[in-house]
Amino acid sequence: MPQLTQDQSTNLHAGVTLMLTNWYALRAAVEHGWGGHETEAKAQWFLDTIAEYLISDGHKIDEEDLADVLEDIMSEEFQTLLEDNSGYVMAKMLYALYLECVKGDYSRVAKLREQFPNTRLPAVVGGGDGGDSSDEGEQGEEGDTALQAAAAAQGQDGDAMDVDQQEPEPEQRGPVVDEDGFMMVSKKGKNKRK
Repeated sequence: MPQLTQDQSTNLHAGVTLMLTNWYALRAAVEHGWGGHETEAKAQWFLDTIAEYLISDGHKIDEEDLADVLEDIMSEEFQTLLEDNSGYVMAKMLYALYLECVKGDYSRVAKLREQFPNTRLPAVVGGGDGGDSSDEGEQGEEGDTALQAAAAAQGQDGDAMDVDQQEPEPEQRGPVVDEDGFMMVSKKGKNKRK
């Protein structure tokens, strides 16, 4: 089969990126940093690798081959075992996209662009490069605002941690020494005698 045209390659790459970027398994792996300190770079490499694999070798492979590649990369690079069969399901969708793009049918790519206008992966939670690489940070800020509003509705200040408002401990902490100078030993755990 001849090499794909530039238009076919561009649309196929865009479609692969849209599909994989919105695949829960990859999003969870990136968000939780399962690929190590280079998770985001590995995810971008993964998107490009799968797209290039389909562009260059799509005519030589089938859904099962593609599923094997997806599962291997998720396992090796993101320590994610796909036990839910989502690797095969994703491979079927990607391969169908490939076949459509080869025929010059880009309707699925257009639908994906409408359905998923955000083609970026989430940033690693609690890490990342601090850049504005995703909308997740904005969603997190909205979530923080919602939490602060809920705390305000309950009469609490969402930004402050007032130690003075905490209830005092019912028991004394530390050693208890009686009047003769002996230290009282108490049991630890839930079932203390009172």
